[in-house]
Amino acid sequence: MKKILLRCFAFSIMGCAWVATAEQTSSEKQLCDDYNNDKAIIIIGNTPFEDSEWYADWSSILNSFVIANNEFLHVYRASQLRHTDLKNYSVLFSKKSKQNYLLEEVIEPQSYEYVLLEYTQANIPKHINAFKPDQLNTNLVSKICNL
Repeated sequence: MKKILLRCFAFSIMGCAWVATAEQTSSEKQLCDDYNNDKAIIIIGNTPFEDSEWYADWSSILNSFVIANNEFLHVYRASQLRHTDLKNYSVLFSKKSKQNYLLEEVIEPQSYEYVLLEYTQANIPKHINAFKPDQLNTNLVSKICNL
């Protein structure tokens, strides 16, 4: 009887794990692969167009940063992922072996540079260190990947 109960319990756990994985989108699966391989990940929150100087600055700084560092960064948009809850104009940085950072409406390129330098284990100059972004206590990528 105990063996039967243990088997039923084992199958129920495997079934739950399979269901969680099956619900992931292809983008979420790729994100989880990147994360588990300790790649640097950026998730960009929704970015509705605004006809403003601030929006022009924000999008220009972010786009320039991503283009300049595309060989190192794996970029995702919140709209590609079903299990995200990022505010508009936010950028989440995540790497399995490092701290997570959330930049909300940040237009200082030094904040983006800080995270890149930390993720590449480079020395962070004092003038960049002053722009250290807020650390995120919860790991959104870990939640997406059911880790």
